Amino acid sequence: MSPPHFHWTGTGLSHQGMVRTSNQDAFAIDNDHGLWIVADGMGGYTGGQVASALATTAIMDHVRAVPATAPQEADRLSQATAMLSHAIATAKTAIQDRITKEPDLRSMGTTVVTAWFLPDPVPSMAIAHLGDSRAYRIRDAHLELITTDHSLVQQLVAEGHITPDQAHDHPKRNVITRALGLSFPSTPDIAVHPLNPEDVILLCTDGLTKTLTDQDILAVILEFRNTPEKACQRLIDCANAAGGIDNTTALLITPSRPPSS
Repeated sequence: MSPPHFHWTGTGLSHQGMVRTSNQDAFAIDNDHGLWIVADGMGGYTGGQVASALATTAIMDHVRAVPATAPQEADRLSQATAMLSHAIATAKTAIQDRITKEPDLRSMGTTVVTAWFLPDPVPSMAIAHLGDSRAYRIRDAHLELITTDHSLVQQLVAEGHITPDQAHDHPKRNVITRALGLSFPSTPDIAVHPLNPEDVILLCTDGLTKTLTDQDILAVILEFRNTPEKACQRLIDCANAAGGIDNTTALLITPSRPPSS
């Protein structure tokens, strides 16, 4: 079990890539509240940027607004589900309200993946996600995907119509089945993952995962394990060197001990 004073700290980086003329990804970090978010907007040059920014801001604001003295659920999953589902519902409302004011943005939406640190009784990370932005856990030099894409190709794989290898190059690999926006179901998947003291969490958009293999991603994280800023930069550089066909965002959440008082 992690010592009670163990903390996890997030570091993120985003880049528009080598093809796109704008960056519709967004990320947010609040290390004090133990909350980290990555979003990948869609809906055109303006819409995608608006949707991802609205989502990250609304989720952050909701979690920050909950009083620290609020009663704690005995069940970690119940607490995480209540908090994060309400936060994501708030983000959807923010997007809908903006569309009401600006109907030209009606096609906008965004994926989202959120990590929320739960320190007690066992240090854990609650993960909520919609769409194909992902969360991975790096443990004992292994990379484990801890979210399941809400996408057409993932559905086809689950139903046995195509193989995972075929999914990687499928012509409809960019079609998602859940997101925040008017045109998508928006119920998130939420799970709680107990943490070992050396666990690292990666949140990222599909600009990274559709460009680099899991082995490539793991190799970078292990090489720069003690310098997460360099790891994020290297992941972005590798994605761009491989074509940079999409916006790419990488956010690493790494264990850290605060300075002794």
